[in-house]
Order: sequence, then structure tokens, then C-alpha cells
Amino acid sequence: MFLKNIKRIFKLKFPLFSNKLISIRDNNKFFRFLNEGKNLDINKNVHGKEIVKIEENQKNNEIFLSYSFRPRLEKDTFKNIKFQKNSENTAIIIQGPIKNYENFVIETIKLYLKIFPDALVVLSTWKDEVNEIFLNNIKDFNRFQLIQNIKPITKYNVDLQILSTSKALDYAIQHNSKFCLKTRTDCRIYNPSSLIFLKNLLDTFKIKKKNELFENRILASSIDSRIYRVYGLTDICLFGETKDLLKYFLNESYEESLTKINLDIKNPIINETAVINEIFLCARYLSNINHELKWTLDDWWETCKHIFCVFDTRSIDLFWYKYHWQYEQRFTNNYSTSFNQSLQFSDWLNIYNDKTNFYKKTNKEKWYLKNGLYEQEN
Repeated sequence: MFLKNIKRIFKLKFPLFSNKLISIRDNNKFFRFLNEGKNLDINKNVHGKEIVKIEENQKNNEIFLSYSFRPRLEKDTFKNIKFQKNSENTAIIIQGPIKNYENFVIETIKLYLKIFPDALVVLSTWKDEVNEIFLNNIKDFNRFQLIQNIKPITKYNVDLQILSTSKALDYAIQHNSKFCLKTRTDCRIYNPSSLIFLKNLLDTFKIKKKNELFENRILASSIDSRIYRVYGLTDICLFGETKDLLKYFLNESYEESLTKINLDIKNPIINETAVINEIFLCARYLSNINHELKWTLDDWWETCKHIFCVFDTRSIDLFWYKYHWQYEQRFTNNYSTSFNQSLQFSDWLNIYNDKTNFYKKTNKEKWYLKNGLYEQEN
């Protein structure tokens, strides 16, 4: 408890320096190397939840253990296969920092250029993180654009995401990309049919309620989308029409946007929901298309039904190279609690068909401020 309070005070007093230290912790090559060589801990507590609960007197063979194998390098994927054009009018955006991810990002770009042979690939990152070695490795890439942004001074990470993503979307729409797949530098998609699949979802689940302020649904991956988090749509991987995503990542700062939707920057909590990070992005988009925000689970599920669609991350074989990445289903499956927070396609389809009676609204996430920092009750 003492250390937790020290961390709380440090984050509150020195937000910029704290974010820098968190970035070093999450992106450091040495720490990642140590994690890769470590045996899996089946009793691991990941983001506050145990994956499984194995009692002291039980043996490890009391569980089923499965693995996922993916090549690290593009040259080891889909050998001797020539992919047909399948992604016209589509851009794939890779957004975020590349420091200590350089090789991973280079191999991701090479893979996308192979499996999506007519897609535009755009990397939008920070100028101070791009070195000569990286530039030499990407200089001969076709259908690829590097955008080097000047990193703004801000204590809100969401401002960084807004800027780098909006710049990439601007470039995509200028180059006639009707659709965009927004990803991050610490993610990689392996399924060559991903873009066809996502476009098929848009065609299959057409919008029932027309709204002239947006063109189509925005699709979101299940990874870190939350069923009991009001407006809890992930910001890790999104797909949709470029015009809609430009509204979603409107190039306007967090503080400026909060002011426009009449929220107090010192305490942006409404009906026990903290308007931060991905919650903020989702709520701001809904507000900008004239949806009346009610800050309830009913309203969140209603927007899922009519405006968004959540697909299973496994459908596009997305690998997220961050945090406890070895525990791949850490957000979607756990067997230690009576409910899962993850919003998966099966849940979305239930919501779409108004089959929500078995979802317990008492599981709603509840946020509060404690000594200036956000905490969750659930």
C-alpha cells in the first residue's frame, strides 16, 4: 500500500515524467527480452484478474494449455505465395512510437506490403524517434508513406494518438483511400483476408438508422473493447470509412474537446464513468455526430447496435506486442470471475439482436478520483 501511494503521488505531481517512465517500462528492449525468456505463470494476475485459479494442492496438468506460433520475420510468412490484389481504395495506418520497436515495425510494413498488395501503408510516428538506420531500411518500399510528426508537449497520451492518427488519415484521404484500418506500432495483423473480412462486415451489417453526419459503421477489435464500460470501444484497432475515422480522431486536443462537451477537466467523470482515453474518443465521436450522450450501459449498447460493430481479434489474427503479450487471451477469457468484461463479436451480435437480458448491469464499471488519480471500483 505504501508503494502504491508513492506511485500515486508521483503520477499526480510529475505526469510528463511519469508517462516517460511508463513508456520505458513498456517499450524497453531489455525488459521485453526478459519477458520472452520467462516461463508462463499460470496463476498470473493480469490487469487485476487471474487467468485461471490453480489451488496449491492441484497439479499443473489440471489445465489445458495451448500456444500460438507466428513468425517474427516477413520472409518466414507465406513463403512462395503471390497474393492477388484484395485491398483497393484502402489504407493501413500504423500509428505511434517506434523507439525500441524499429525492427518489429519494419517487418510489419514488409508483411503488409506482401499480403495486401494494393493497399497504401502509412506509418505516422515521431520525428525524434526516426534514425538513419530505420530510414535506410524503408527507403525502397513502394505504396508506403512515412509521416514524421513533431511531438506536442502534453500530459495526455490521447493527444499524441489524436495527432499522429489524424495526420495519417489526412494523407490517406488525399490519396483516395475510401477505407482505413487504424492500427498501432506495437500491433501486427497476420490474416491476409482481413480487409475483405472487414468490408464484408460493413456490407452485412448495414446501418439501419441513417445519419447524414457519418457514412458507415466503425468496426473495432474485441481486444480491450468492454461490454460493461460505458462507451468502452477500443482505440487499438479500428476499421471504417476514412471520413468517419477522421471525425473519430478529430485533430482537437483533449482539454479543448472536454470544454465543448461541458466537462470539467479537473473531474471529467459522469455517472461514474471517467471520460478519458478510449472512452473520451468514443464519447466525443458520438457527440460530434449529434448522438445524445446518456452515460448509461443501455445507451452504450444502443450505439453498439446502430453505430459500431465489434469483431473478434482472432478473425484478423492480430498480435499485440505489449504488456503481458504472452497471455494472448488475457482480455477475452478468464476463469476466475463470474463475468468477462471483454466485448466480443458474440456479445455484439446479442446486442444487435436485442438479446441482452442475461447481461448484468450491476457489473457496470465505476470510476472515481482518489487523490487526483482515476481508480475503478470493478
